[in-house]
Amino acid sequence: MTIRNSWSGSSIMFLGGVTMSASWWADTTPVGAGLTLGFGALVTIYAAWSLIARDPTKDHWALSVVGLALFIAPWVGLFAGDGAAWTAWICGALIMLVGGGAYLSDESANVTEHARVHNRASYEASIR
Repeated sequence: MTIRNSWSGSSIMFLGGVTMSASWWADTTPVGAGLTLGFGALVTIYAAWSLIARDPTKDHWALSVVGLALFIAPWVGLFAGDGAAWTAWICGALIMLVGGGAYLSDESANVTEHARVHNRASYEASIR
């Protein structure tokens, strides 16, 4: 795990916690509370996976997709006039940007190929 992965995963995990807590402190509908709680939990789970994964590239991609879904959720769930909508828009946009940036960074550093080579070498060393 590099410092970049640690920073992106930790910051997204914090944003997931803020999104989950919006159902308790924001004035919203039951649909808004459910969507922010659900998407916040999903973001937190993916962020935790990205922190413990050898190759977090797919997790970062998933986080950017979940961030986009969270950003769109107030319009789809019809709670765009509520307090939780601002949390969904702001946190969703930040999650999407940080997750997308981490994904692009992983792709440019060819993290997937390095993890595959490392896993193959570890496996071959263990069977000898």
